[in-house]
Amino acid sequence: MTQILLLHFFIGHILADYYFQTATMAKEKEYSFKYLALHCLIYFFTMLAMILPLFHWQLFLWATLIAVIHFMIDFGKTFIQRRFRLSDLQSVLFYLVDQLLHIFTILFVVACIVWKHVDLAYFPFFVQLASIFHIHFVRVLSWVMMLLLIIKPSSITIRKVLDPFNPKIADDGFTNAGALIGVLERLIILFMLYAGQYAAIGFVLTAKSIARYNKIAEEPKFAEYYLLGTLLSSLLVIISFQIVF
Repeated sequence: MTQILLLHFFIGHILADYYFQTATMAKEKEYSFKYLALHCLIYFFTMLAMILPLFHWQLFLWATLIAVIHFMIDFGKTFIQRRFRLSDLQSVLFYLVDQLLHIFTILFVVACIVWKHVDLAYFPFFVQLASIFHIHFVRVLSWVMMLLLIIKPSSITIRKVLDPFNPKIADDGFTNAGALIGVLERLIILFMLYAGQYAAIGFVLTAKSIARYNKIAEEPKFAEYYLLGTLLSSLLVIISFQIVF
């Protein structure tokens, strides 16, 4: 049940912090308390929704604690961003530390729940449903979490980490095509990892490089930026796969 609880909380965090938080909300909450409060309220209700299938009155308290700490972390983040002008590298480190704090918060809360021996179980309805359709909760939740991770969180993380290295070279490709290619690349790598076909991953990366061969050969800065993006994208899906599965 510990693994299931971790998956529920982390899926809730990913949904609330990446999918339910619009770009406008993410930008405006740095300057407006109203947007910060709105984001944290959405975060709180998302966490509550995620624990409903195995609801226990103590889980309500722990989910509330996660939301409160999330608010405190985000409030501290906005305070620092207002008071100090961060360099590109500092902004990247700030983003990574922010996410690590949220991750450690969830790990700490789950550890406390396990330590207190809270008796958790799915409602009989969900158990019967799983029995009828042969649903394995851990496997399904793991796939949901992996698919959520490799789409928006990975794309945002790659963009934030690579932004200081962006050569700002004019690109005649389609708008947002690069982000979509990255998502498909990580999706294919995920399926290859799950199937144990590790050698096939090299063909995926090769096919991606062929499309940009001329630009890679002619623009050294773009080549480095492109290589960093490809390696980081692959690294994120591999690490996520090893942790989740």
